[in-house]
Amino acid sequence: MAHFIKLNVLNHGHEENNNRTYIPTLINLDMVVSIEPSKIHSLIFTKNHSTQPIRVKENLDEILKLSKCCK
Repeated sequence: MAHFIKLNVLNHGHEENNNRTYIPTLINLDMVVSIEPSKIHSLIFTKNHSTQPIRVKENLDEILKLSKCCK
C-alpha cells in the first residue's frame, strides 16, 4: 500500500510570472529516492523525477514529522 503525505509543491509556472504559488499535492513516499534542503525549498528526488526535483515549501523537519504520522 502506498504511503502518501500532503506537501505544498511549487507551481511550475513560478518563473514566468515571478510569483511563488504552491499547490497542495499528495507525494508517494514509496517513490522518494532522497530529500535535500535548499535555500528556500526542500528538493524531493523521486524515481520518476530523478534529474529534476520536486520543490516543496516544507522543510526537512516538517516532512519528517508528516511522514511519521502515516504509520
